Amino acid sequence: AVAQSYKSMSRAAMPFGLLRRELACEGYPIELRCPGSDVVMVETANYGRTDDKICDADPFQMENTQCYLPDALKIMAQRCNNRTQCVVVAGVDVFPDPCPGTYKYLEIQYECVPYIFVCPGSLLSIQPASSLLEAEHQSGAWCKDPLQAGDRLYVMPWTPYRTEVLYEYASWDDYRQNRITTTYKLPSRVDGTGFVVYDGAVFYNKERTRNLVKYDLRTRIKSGEAVVVNANYHDTSPYRWGGKSDIDLAVDENGLWVIYSTEANNGRIVVSQVNPYTLRFEGTWATGFDKRGASNAFMACGVLYAVRSVFQDDEGQAEGRAGSDMVVYAYDTSRGQELPVQIPFPNPYQYISSIDYNPRDNQLYVWNNYYVLRYPLQFTPPPVFVPPGPLSSLMTTVRSYTATVALTPVRPSASHPIGVINRGPFDQRPITAMVPLTPRPPLRVPLAPGGTGQVGGCEGRVARGVQWPPTLKGETVERPCPKGSLGIASYHCMSSPVGWSSRGPDLSNCTSPWVSQIAQKIKSGENAANIAGELVNLTRGRIYAGDVSMSVKLIEQLLDILDSQLQALRPANKESAARNYNKAVVQTVDNLLGPEALVSWADMSSVDQSRSASLLLDAVEKGAFLLANNLYEGRFSDRAPNVDLEVYVLNTEADIQDLTFPHTYDSDSILQISALALQQYSNNGQVKLVLSLYKNLGSFLTTQNSTLRLGLGLGQGSEVRRKSLVVNSHVISASVHRGSNRVYLSEPVIFTLRHLQLENHFGPNCSFWNASGVSGSGRWSTQGCRLLHTNNTHTTCACNHLSSYAVLMTYQQPAFGVGVEELLVYVVSWVGISVALVCLATCLTTLCCQGAPWHTDHSTIHCNLWANLLITELLFLVGANKTQYTVVCSIIAGLLHFSLLSVFCWLCLEGLELYLLQREVFEGRNSRRKYFYLCGYSIPGLVVAVSAAIDFRGYGSKTACWLRTDNYFIWSFLGPVAVVIMLNLVVLVMTLHKMHSTAALKPDSSRHDNLRAWAVGSLTLLFLQSVTWSSGLMFLSAPSLLLAYLFSSLNTAQGLLITILHCSLARKVRHCLCVCVLLCPAPTSVCVSICTI
Repeated sequence: AVAQSYKSMSRAAMPFGLLRRELACEGYPIELRCPGSDVVMVETANYGRTDDKICDADPFQMENTQCYLPDALKIMAQRCNNRTQCVVVAGVDVFPDPCPGTYKYLEIQYECVPYIFVCPGSLLSIQPASSLLEAEHQSGAWCKDPLQAGDRLYVMPWTPYRTEVLYEYASWDDYRQNRITTTYKLPSRVDGTGFVVYDGAVFYNKERTRNLVKYDLRTRIKSGEAVVVNANYHDTSPYRWGGKSDIDLAVDENGLWVIYSTEANNGRIVVSQVNPYTLRFEGTWATGFDKRGASNAFMACGVLYAVRSVFQDDEGQAEGRAGSDMVVYAYDTSRGQELPVQIPFPNPYQYISSIDYNPRDNQLYVWNNYYVLRYPLQFTPPPVFVPPGPLSSLMTTVRSYTATVALTPVRPSASHPIGVINRGPFDQRPITAMVPLTPRPPLRVPLAPGGTGQVGGCEGRVARGVQWPPTLKGETVERPCPKGSLGIASYHCMSSPVGWSSRGPDLSNCTSPWVSQIAQKIKSGENAANIAGELVNLTRGRIYAGDVSMSVKLIEQLLDILDSQLQALRPANKESAARNYNKAVVQTVDNLLGPEALVSWADMSSVDQSRSASLLLDAVEKGAFLLANNLYEGRFSDRAPNVDLEVYVLNTEADIQDLTFPHTYDSDSILQISALALQQYSNNGQVKLVLSLYKNLGSFLTTQNSTLRLGLGLGQGSEVRRKSLVVNSHVISASVHRGSNRVYLSEPVIFTLRHLQLENHFGPNCSFWNASGVSGSGRWSTQGCRLLHTNNTHTTCACNHLSSYAVLMTYQQPAFGVGVEELLVYVVSWVGISVALVCLATCLTTLCCQGAPWHTDHSTIHCNLWANLLITELLFLVGANKTQYTVVCSIIAGLLHFSLLSVFCWLCLEGLELYLLQREVFEGRNSRRKYFYLCGYSIPGLVVAVSAAIDFRGYGSKTACWLRTDNYFIWSFLGPVAVVIMLNLVVLVMTLHKMHSTAALKPDSSRHDNLRAWAVGSLTLLFLQSVTWSSGLMFLSAPSLLLAYLFSSLNTAQGLLITILHCSLARKVRHCLCVCVLLCPAPTSVCVSICTI
């Protein structure tokens, strides 16, 4: 018998269903129950406390919110999985106490599923055939769906280059009598006999490709396609019988598998586990067995078994035939190692074309030289585990418990280089029926001072809402996803240099609960446009990294459903449904590229980022062409802040004009296509064109393996370490529906793209995204594109084919280092603000020294103007960069908004006061101070209050404590300020004009001269204030040394101008200073509070 570690209770990833949630406080029971014959499958379990608002108790018992028992899932799975109902008491009688003194609770999420397979043990023998039927074809495959009850059979006879039909039979008797229940016409032809049916869908290898296709038998639509990366295909490395059987699919207790070979593994077998619902590869193992040397292979209990048989046309081997029909090779994926095995395999007809294992009935379904056979398997019983002792006696910390099984899995040896990759949340499912808990000493990782040690590993920390434990270098630790999401997050502790990965935790597998609900609706075939509308609302606000990738895949699946549903509609209704769908997709994509979602993109690995971004481009384009196919001449356009989509159906028999995109508004990213190029691809008098523009997407499309022109100047050695290739523009796309990724044009397409970053970027390359089929991978290339013109801000390119374009540039870190540049930026801006603060404080102090008799309306305005300006400068200096404190940052942004509006309001009031004074004979006869205060503070306060009520999240961003600039919220400042400045200009111009026209009539020429000088000074200050704070706000949005120098210079000039105009050149101020010096040895003793009226 084969010795192995068993997964006594295991299951492949079940379809997205509705997760059920139960919670019980410590000392109370929790009940899990499923309807009918469905059974419980525990998805997540937590015994401890991670929230201080659940299960109220004494405050001291609720303080610890980092209480978590890692083995809670395994314990609950042991007790409840595979049962229709289960009752567990949350307490130390069931669970070890991870944190004594803390009042805990038990939180469970579970699914009700049709069946959970129990691994029967080690394969012992293969029994003689229990069923026998002669077929019409020499080669083929047949199987049953292991997740469906009943006797339905699925048969696919194989004919080279003509296999595209799957037959369903209600039972074995119907198959014997050739009574076909259903015939399925597959969307593409099939290579080989390696198909399987799993949970209502057929999986097969698409002919002449390395693609894996999923076809839903219920909805009769293709619901997925994925590339088996680097797999040999189409008769490169088939089984011995040939038949294009390079890529073989299999199912067992653990789910769906792909068996194939690669050139990198020298034609030897590689096996990958695939999520049957997302088609994501969850793990890959390289073996040492030559695939061409195997007659066939199958999976059982996570073990690969390879069969070697002698065929009827093998010469000179008749005598050794009996000894050659054997299962000769086994590879245990749970251990990552080969197992010794020699099990006879019955081969009466000497031409095996397919072997499929069914974990429901533990039989092999074989097609052997015109005969279909069914072989029962005999297994040794799984090992019996002795339950652990009383768990309540185990008292230790959360890290003191680790799960162990009878045979502990070991890592793959060096001879198996691929190993286990991309492990998702399914690894956390139970692997044994009885899981003893063994107390172990807490993990002690030797750390160097400062946290990320140079000795042994990384210290514990909290990142992205997850508590990460101390971890050895080179290891990847897994933890449950942040609160509110499902799945498993991971964090890698690097070996060189020792420390946590600079990319942060990988939350690619963390999804919101709504993802499974939407997937279930798609699976049920509900209205695609309605589901797309729901997706718009669900992707607003906070989403997780897994939500991003899953949303893209959901959009792809919706396309297939929409295409099918449109067939049943009238032409007018088809166009309406397609329009509604594309509008929803545009809004969803806009949400996925919005500022809140960008944080989630950063939580994904670079591979997942690039794959999702590439698939997003493809999904939007396919949806747009689906609309174009139902748009009978005309145009569709939809625009959102981060995406713009236009669809054209043009009549080429009439005169058509050159197209400019976008043409409905002025844009800094423009694409132009000539009419001649469009007519070149006319089809039946029409051309269908899709144009799109994406913001924030280019940074996620990898620049690795890019094919660029020479002369980038990346340098060598230490020089290349300071340079990197980046996408420095938006992504703009154009495509004609010709069934090809690239359509070559007689006249090139011209596009101009703005550079997103100006500093330290050089060497623009006009590039297009060369996507690699359905895998989502791709690379940038300059083939067929050339540079026409470039400057510091824009680049213009020409390409002879339609695709998705961007400008790639080389980013060079400053020679003196990023940290030094940031310091220089800070110091320069600090110096300018400090000079302005000193000048403003001097003016305010001087104004105080003048005493109450001098406090006129005019001095009141100056006092409030300078005080608000001083407060604004202080807030800018101290709080504008405090983005790490979310609440504080929002408050500072609101205060800055209010104080800056107040500055401009008081400037406007100064102009109004000048206008009124030049109409009066005596100054100050009727004081207007109370009206000035009312206008100077109530108007800014009202604007801020209304803005906060509309969108309080607009205060503060990830770059600065200021108003957000990506969603028009900035107009709550720009709009009022523009109105105030225009009003102030009008009043000042009217004042100067009035003074000029009545200069000869004024008897008091000195007063007239003072007012004119004041008006000119006010106009100058208004101009300087506008320019200064324009540069200051640009500096907040994109800090740079140039803007820092500009802002600092203008601040200094502004402060000096105020000091000169209102202190040095003011006669009253000079008189006051003289009085203070002569009469008061301590001038500050007579100074009253600032702005005492």
